[in-house]
Amino acid sequence: MIALGVLVTLTLYSIPALPNNWIVVIGVAIAILGLRWPAVAYFGAVAALIYPLYMINLYLAVLFVAVSMLGQRLFVHYLGATVLVLATPWLAQYHLHWLIPILGGLWWGGTTGAWVGGLAALWGKFLGGMSGLNIDWLTLAGHLPSTQLITARFAEANSLETLILLIEPFAATATIILYNILQITGWAVAGGFVGSLAQRKWIKYHTPWSILVVTAGGGLIMFATHVALPYWLKEAVSPEALTALQDPTGPLFSLLMIIIVGTTVHTMRESLDLPVAPQGNIWSKPKQKKQSSKLKPARLFQRKKVAVRGNKQEEITDLDRTRHPIRVPNQSELPEWEPPKDDPGLIMLEID
Repeated sequence: MIALGVLVTLTLYSIPALPNNWIVVIGVAIAILGLRWPAVAYFGAVAALIYPLYMINLYLAVLFVAVSMLGQRLFVHYLGATVLVLATPWLAQYHLHWLIPILGGLWWGGTTGAWVGGLAALWGKFLGGMSGLNIDWLTLAGHLPSTQLITARFAEANSLETLILLIEPFAATATIILYNILQITGWAVAGGFVGSLAQRKWIKYHTPWSILVVTAGGGLIMFATHVALPYWLKEAVSPEALTALQDPTGPLFSLLMIIIVGTTVHTMRESLDLPVAPQGNIWSKPKQKKQSSKLKPARLFQRKKVAVRGNKQEEITDLDRTRHPIRVPNQSELPEWEPPKDDPGLIMLEID
């Protein structure tokens, strides 16, 4: 939950609405509360961001509160995944945004990994469109949306203009709509693919090499989504995206980071969850325990007797003694039942 405090601190620093001392105190308080009470830390983060958003635009603050309250049960339950999705723009400026669907699939499985990948792609596009950037991930990589541009675009906007500014980058033309949907779907498929394989037993038994293969597979899906899709939907690709496509350094670096960083982070996390092995010399051969020739069931109470055989004394227990079957008498051999002599044979009832 320290990541939630760091994320809130970076957001408050980017929006000059609170003094720096208050920002540090709020961030530390959210991180400490998140270690014990995740729900309290979540509502504290929401409360801390309402006023800065209100300073930008009233309607943005209202939309933020509405989404936070409607989805608070899911957001609190999957707080780690929520923080990972919200950190997409900050990771994108270092070309590490492809890690989000991969880590989401490795840590939370196929279904949740698909949701993490799709929502991360949507959130990055959403925030980039608010600052006026091209929402194609080929151009968003390496850039952090500026809060100054967001403030300049939404400062004087009313409720209708605010909705138009939020939706317009996604729906300029029908081809652009399809391009954005397929790009978001590619992120979701990568997260679901990695998550579906990460839960298999052979992955657990062959780490870290199996994790490297799985992360490489998810990275190839991300690479195909960003590099191959523009050649099919050429009308939706901007000149800036075409210029970025000519230099494949960014996508190749992101693919390399997925394989190296994703494998390292997940392997370290798995090693922390495993039990600690007992200390010992790994080069010494293990001692073989002597096993008795007879397997005897454990008994809590056994009668022991000492038998003298020659000059040796041996203990004989009930288990060592030879047992013989006991004959059960037939029904005809049993004596007939007779009533007791002092029984008068009368039943006395007391009636009031």
